Amino acid sequence: MNNEKKLNKLILNKAVQLLAQRDHSSYELSQKITFFFANKQRCTDEEYHDLLAKLKTEIRDVIEHCINQNWINDEQYIEKYIVMRANKGYGKYKIAMELKQRGLSVDLTQQLLQMANIDWTNLAYEQLIKKLKQIDSKNNNKKQKGIQFLMTRGYTQDDIKTVYNLLT
Repeated sequence: MNNEKKLNKLILNKAVQLLAQRDHSSYELSQKITFFFANKQRCTDEEYHDLLAKLKTEIRDVIEHCINQNWINDEQYIEKYIVMRANKGYGKYKIAMELKQRGLSVDLTQQLLQMANIDWTNLAYEQLIKKLKQIDSKNNNKKQKGIQFLMTRGYTQDDIKTVYNLLT
């Protein structure tokens, strides 16, 4: 029992240390802590799997504690992430994909993207103008490059179509 408490305190300390550096989602924090402690274990393969299972249970408890303390809030994390990436010129699709890769709820992400007070079309327009300086909508090759650029940035077809309608 004493050993469990010690492990839990070590995990909690690591969680607090990571959260002091920057915001993390619950999934991201769990992954980092698991990786950190799993790499410190020196044991046979058989022992390692038992230790890892025990470790994951302990980490889950610590993550729950952090959520209850409001040190981790996935909804706020998503909201901040959306604004940060939109400010860097990325569209909804790209942001949604990045949040999914970070283990966050796809439904919550979609909901928060819809609620975000961001003019995605204007953002796409600014990115395109910055990228191509002067756009000749008659020049099909340049137009295709612009469309491709906005697609890789994660803008929707509707946003891209609207941007090109604004340009003509």
